Amino acid sequence: MEKENNKKETTGVFKKILNILGNAVLIVLIAIGILIAFSLVPVKGNYQVMSVMSGSMEPTIPVGSLIVVKPSSSYEVGDIITFLPMNAKTKKENITHRIFSIKQENGNKLFETKGDANKSPDEELITQDRIIGKHLFTVALLGYVLTYIKTLPGLLFIVLIPSVIIIYEEMKKIKNEAKNAIQKRRERIRAKTGEKNQSKKKIKKATNISSKVSKRNKNDKKKGG
Repeated sequence: MEKENNKKETTGVFKKILNILGNAVLIVLIAIGILIAFSLVPVKGNYQVMSVMSGSMEPTIPVGSLIVVKPSSSYEVGDIITFLPMNAKTKKENITHRIFSIKQENGNKLFETKGDANKSPDEELITQDRIIGKHLFTVALLGYVLTYIKTLPGLLFIVLIPSVIIIYEEMKKIKNEAKNAIQKRRERIRAKTGEKNQSKKKIKKATNISSKVSKRNKNDKKKGG
């Protein structure tokens, strides 16, 4: 008996841990999905979610980090920016470095950038129109997740996992509700059966009393006669 109770307690704890882990994974995936969806909205000045997969900005931004950047009207020396090199064709080719110096050329600002881990500044100067945004904050390791999600298997994964968790939770709720409904029905049936048995007992008792009274009356009549 004690072993069975211990087994039930262990199973209950294990289920609670699985539920907590499942909910945590679901919350993280939903948060990442919201960030990505929000960053894709074509609004001027919108936040952008990027992944940093090189070590040029370590230790400030570790490899595999997720960063959030936002366009700014002005940039200063020391700001960390995400930008597109002059020969970049897509946003996937973005670089995140710190502004090392600002130069003026024909009335235009040119930004010299440098990775914190690099010994020398980048060779190419960047114009402001190539800057995607200023770095706001970093979340370590989530860049790996973001990079993976942008692939087809990753996209299926981020859709599939939350769906499985939601379906599992709903099925568990339905199962519990059905179990409770069956239990209540059984209790009602037991209650009705108990009432019927009580009624039968009362009727039987009343019948017995009536029979005894009847016999007593008959006996009294015989004696009187």
